[in-house]
Amino acid sequence: MKIKFSEYQTGQLIYSHELPKDFETDTDIAVKVSDLTMDGYAIKLTEKWFAGIHLSIAEIRSNGVVDFSFEASQNHICFLFCLSGGLNYYTPNKTTHLLSLKANQHSVTCGELNNAVFSVSESTQYIYIQLTTEYYKKITNQNFNDHRKIFFNQATSPQMVMILKKLAQCNYSGRVERIYLESKILGLIIFFIQKRTSKLATLKTEDLNKIALAKKIVEDNLQKPFSLIELSRKAGINDYKLKKGFKEVTGLTVFGYIFKLRMENANYLLLQEQKTVNEVAFLVGYKNAQHFIAAFKRHFNMLPGALKNKANANV
Repeated sequence: MKIKFSEYQTGQLIYSHELPKDFETDTDIAVKVSDLTMDGYAIKLTEKWFAGIHLSIAEIRSNGVVDFSFEASQNHICFLFCLSGGLNYYTPNKTTHLLSLKANQHSVTCGELNNAVFSVSESTQYIYIQLTTEYYKKITNQNFNDHRKIFFNQATSPQMVMILKKLAQCNYSGRVERIYLESKILGLIIFFIQKRTSKLATLKTEDLNKIALAKKIVEDNLQKPFSLIELSRKAGINDYKLKKGFKEVTGLTVFGYIFKLRMENANYLLLQEQKTVNEVAFLVGYKNAQHFIAAFKRHFNMLPGALKNKANANV
């Protein structure tokens, strides 16, 4: 598998690494540490891999908003944990927002972020765990495919945070390091399976697919969102199932999710595209700029104009 980072705006290649098939290695564990210093940001990337598992621990220090293009040549089951700062993921041309993570949030996907743009606006640390589908099936006796169309955006429990800190601070080497890391990763998988089973046990695959469709419809119509009844009709699911299932899958109500996406898009438009407050209000679906300003302040605890001024001062 090949992974590649580049700057979204310039296309400049930052990092490229060809990993062996299924993350196999001739030694107990393989480790690669890279320190990358660029204009306006620096990245420390630690990779560790052994049969079926690839672990990345990344620290990005940034003076402002930075967009990266990420490419991976193979689909794996991916656990993405944001430890500090924040991450926003978009489709390659940045026309659609895919995922947002803040500190102590995580997402579990299967290839959906393999070709994407991700953005950071502050110093950020994250852990990215990739498992081959064969490894996941071997240890869980389950297929992941039933849930691959949903982006899980969930709070990371204190128990999981403790495991992640131990992963990041591991001081062992060789066979002991491999055993230690695998035991911690298995602990994270146990938490995921327990949570997924309890939350999604009542949802059929057909309903999950329809909820995924509803989520996509919401993301594509932020300027003029549909009512819950209209959305349920377009997704082909009754409004009760949609309301209940959407909350179980995303952790938010439909309208809570709309608000969250509007604020994230507003943040991007203000900082990255340097739009005015009035322009941003219109683009994210507010008819009244004052209503937008009040909502923005409620979400970010800062006025949109103050956020722009702070970002420009750091450039």
